[in-house]
Amino acid sequence: MKRFNDKVIVITGADSSIGRVTALKIAREGGNVVLIGSNSKVLEYIASELPEDHTWINSGNHLAVTGDITNEEHSERLVSHIVEKYNRIDTVISINTEIKFSQALLTELSKTKGSIVNVSLLSDTSTSWSIEGYKQTQTELEKYNKQLAYKLGPQGIRVNGVHAGLTTEDSDDVDNVKLFIDQSTLGRLVEMSEITEAILFLSSNDACMITGATLAVDGGLSLSN
Repeated sequence: MKRFNDKVIVITGADSSIGRVTALKIAREGGNVVLIGSNSKVLEYIASELPEDHTWINSGNHLAVTGDITNEEHSERLVSHIVEKYNRIDTVISINTEIKFSQALLTELSKTKGSIVNVSLLSDTSTSWSIEGYKQTQTELEKYNKQLAYKLGPQGIRVNGVHAGLTTEDSDDVDNVKLFIDQSTLGRLVEMSEITEAILFLSSNDACMITGATLAVDGGLSLSN
């Protein structure tokens, strides 16, 4: 059974490596994917890779949109466009993006008892980093997710997060890679697929009773002193 069959998953920051891998996995599990980002060429390329369900009657399963999702007015128009095409929104996956959760978006998520997954990647935050800075970012994300989960829980909306360490795509950054491997308990870089598995789990009905949680996919970096 495909976990996202006929569901509509919105991915912001989709024009990124983790956005691409996440979109591909969701599409392969039956989801209709809405890609949002600032680079139209990258979004179109990712959209072209996504498998289509040819029984879909409404001009393709997937949608690529270039725009500023942090702009509330734009967000309202986007929600209207998505609902017009799909008649629903099940999950919003926010990759290093500060979203204005408009009332229109929350209303649609409430209808489907949907979820929000906020994703933060160490490799996207800065060219240089420290353990202290990493933990501070993690603490802030955990606090934000808990507050939003508490606020939106009565509407049936779950809010969770994924805080990820350096990935194998960062392997050319020798100094940062050495620091990460030396400090992480498992002693290796994170695979993109390992991050997406956490994202997909929290987005799916497998996590239907989990809200306010932030998963650290960092090989134990967050355990270091």
